[in-house]
Amino acid sequence: MYHFTRLTLKGVLLMSCTCLPVIAQASEKDELAQVIRQLDQVQASLERARVLSAQSADNGRFYFDYVRASQDIVSMKQGISQYLDPSRAQPRDAAAVEGRYRQERAQ
Repeated sequence: MYHFTRLTLKGVLLMSCTCLPVIAQASEKDELAQVIRQLDQVQASLERARVLSAQSADNGRFYFDYVRASQDIVSMKQGISQYLDPSRAQPRDAAAVEGRYRQERAQ
């Protein structure tokens, strides 16, 4: 009976250890999905700030590059999305077969 209980305990421990990475992975995906939602909010705030900046007559020496910031946010969102939903590897384009195997030897 003692041996059976010990074996059962080992089995339960083994099963719990193998399930932990799945739980951690789900948590990571949830957090990254949250990051995408937050980046959407940042993008909206950035757009509002850009509109306000265009309405103001302040032509100071420095300005905020809204276009570059927006492009960076889009890049981050795309990178996270590609990580969360990887597409299948696409087949490579095979090079065309040349077909000319007879060459003239240099003299």
